[in-house]
Amino acid sequence: MKERGAVVTGAGSGMGRSIALSLAAAGMNVVIADIDDESAQRVRDEVRALGVESIAVPADVAKLEQVEALAETAYSEFGDIAVLVNNAGVTWRPYRAAWDASIEDFRWILSINYWGAYHGHHAFVRRMRETETPKHIVNVSSVVALQASPGHSAYAAAKGAIDSLSSGALAEFETAGLPIGVTVLYPGYVKTDIGTSERLRPAHQRSASRAVISWDTYGQQGGLSGAENKAVVTDHRDVTSWHQAIDPSLVGPLVVDGIVKNRRFVLTHPFENPLADKAVGLANAYVPAS
Repeated sequence: MKERGAVVTGAGSGMGRSIALSLAAAGMNVVIADIDDESAQRVRDEVRALGVESIAVPADVAKLEQVEALAETAYSEFGDIAVLVNNAGVTWRPYRAAWDASIEDFRWILSINYWGAYHGHHAFVRRMRETETPKHIVNVSSVVALQASPGHSAYAAAKGAIDSLSSGALAEFETAGLPIGVTVLYPGYVKTDIGTSERLRPAHQRSASRAVISWDTYGQQGGLSGAENKAVVTDHRDVTSWHQAIDPSLVGPLVVDGIVKNRRFVLTHPFENPLADKAVGLANAYVPAS
């Protein structure tokens, strides 16, 4: 990995910053891409302090032309980009049912969490195919793509799409004989500022209330009605291991290990029972017509 180039989107804070610093610690030159240019520049300076090269590039991943410009800058600066991390993401607050969300809410979530990642594939993979050196793409999904998470429907939809994009792209790379690996990162509760990401929306599209409240509180405040619905809310309050908050600094080393070992999946938290339950459900889902 030494002295090769990496690009990390949403790298100005949180998990993106942690991943960028870990790649730098592994000897890679890193492009810090973020919609917040000041944050990107601060992380760029942290990366340079580790003895590698780094540049900061302001980029809104929801806009294809900005991601294509990011790719052009990255390749011009570092020549060969070995690692692409599609990390940039947003979510809404407060949690809300799909029927309380607007079309604009869904479009905003999908434009960054899904289309942002696809824009990365579109802009970088064509260039990655031009050389025979090994490459790797990391797409950031979420545990909400693996387990139902009420109040998070648009985010979960986007992350589920990330899963399918990743598996499809990997199969294409393998059948074409391309040395490009793909890792999907499934973060649980990581202490980042994603809960305040509506600050990045145009003012006229922001939620009237951006308070960070739980799904349970949302129900109690009238977002749901009827005893049956409130019981559903209570059912999702069980604290499981993926709810235990971890510091973002723990995520970067996990991602670098996943890249080095070419892991298809990386989890930030133990996550066994929901996956087992889903597998059992799928295994028993087919019932031949009588």
